[in-house]
Amino acid sequence: MKKLVYLLLCLSLVGRMAAQKGLEPKQPYMVADFNEKSLESMLALCQKGGIEYLVERTPFSTFGHYQWNPEFALNDKAVARMAVKAEAAGVHLGLLVQPDAISENDAYFAARYSKHFLREGRVELYSDLAENDIDIALHYTEVIQGVSSLNLILVENELISYGTIERAGDLLLLHHCTRGACGTRAASHPANAEAYKIWDSPGRFVVPDETLRDSVQWHLNRRIEASGITVTLQAGEPGQELLDGSLRVRQTERWAESDGVAKTGCLGWIYIYAANNKRDAISMDDVEWLMSKAVGFDAGYGLLIDQKAMKEYGQLDAILEKIRQWEGLRQTGNLTQAQRDELRDPYGDWHLEQEEDGRLALYQWNISRRYNCRFVEADSLFIGAEPWDWKAEADGAFGLRLQVSGKVSIKDPMINTEKGLLMFPCTIKPGQRLLYDGGEVAYLMDENYKTLKEITIEGVALLPEGTSKVHFYGETEKEGAVPEVTLRYITSSLMGRY
Repeated sequence: MKKLVYLLLCLSLVGRMAAQKGLEPKQPYMVADFNEKSLESMLALCQKGGIEYLVERTPFSTFGHYQWNPEFALNDKAVARMAVKAEAAGVHLGLLVQPDAISENDAYFAARYSKHFLREGRVELYSDLAENDIDIALHYTEVIQGVSSLNLILVENELISYGTIERAGDLLLLHHCTRGACGTRAASHPANAEAYKIWDSPGRFVVPDETLRDSVQWHLNRRIEASGITVTLQAGEPGQELLDGSLRVRQTERWAESDGVAKTGCLGWIYIYAANNKRDAISMDDVEWLMSKAVGFDAGYGLLIDQKAMKEYGQLDAILEKIRQWEGLRQTGNLTQAQRDELRDPYGDWHLEQEEDGRLALYQWNISRRYNCRFVEADSLFIGAEPWDWKAEADGAFGLRLQVSGKVSIKDPMINTEKGLLMFPCTIKPGQRLLYDGGEVAYLMDENYKTLKEITIEGVALLPEGTSKVHFYGETEKEGAVPEVTLRYITSSLMGRY
């Protein structure tokens, strides 16, 4: 029952981009947190990528009366100044809004409004409730299936929040209750008192009923109109989920099977993040995968960027330039439907390059699984890994994505195929990576893809057609010290020039 109510509510929140100038469907847009001081740098990023929409992710500190988040702006005039400045730069400023929502820190969380919070369903007290009872027994009901974000029930005029739930036969026992929550007064209640579970969201807000909804909507509309904002993006719309690169196939299947992309013109948000102790920084390969799908589905997407990434992530400018290139490819209109269908393939990776004559070369990339180097014991600094079987559709060059972790560096790594040997004259320290797309140059990068050194390759090697043995060699820091090296190889074929 609760899932059904939540689904119906989400659907009720879905709407088109509302404002004087709606967000054009099928367009990429940028989502970030910024303010007047950082706006200029954000506009510069938008201009680099040819992105026409910049959306503030957390504009409000409260939902209901919709007070501005002080980290974004202090008042309507400040937002209006930002909107004017953005328009002058060719960028439409927007807000991510949560309509029909009341957050627990808003003035609507008070006794006079609490009876107008949306109710999830009726509940029944098992016995009379005394004013100071903090453990409450209810007749079992599916309306309460577990702990939610706010855990609120309304008994007559009193809001009660509960801590934990225990099932006891035909009863539900609510423990560690807070009486008189949200400014209401604790009171005694008979067993037959009207009682309801209040609907709440995972985001810790409630929803107004029909009586209160007009007032909440008035506050939101007033805030937007006073600030001169041209675009609002409603939270909860299809196409706003964060895309997980590890769930590529499942995500693409969802796009193909649902009509959400057709209705909204948007695939979702890709999060541009820097490395931390839990995950690697996002790679350009993952970003290009999404861009290829955007062209394949003829849909837009949101680019979510946090402040840490803007400061530390080394490929942000390259990603913005790549967005411009992919959007240029889409706008040419030269791709056939069959080619767009190929770009939709969830298993397919694609790479776009702008050539000297201005044309765009589109390559299909085959990115291998990750190979962990299992080094053979040696009595010298020179070490080698157990060989792998690599495959290629035809004789040709190949790319590499090499990463070193652990505590030991590797020097002058080499790849030896049946058709030559490549050496990368450099030392790769733990946390660093090597990117090589073929040709004569590779790049040594830090964990956030900042280029540390441009490396001129020594030697020549091709990956032969079919399956062949490939060996990996290098030098370690001292005898017996084994580095932790992971790599992937890339083969490619030209799809066309446009």
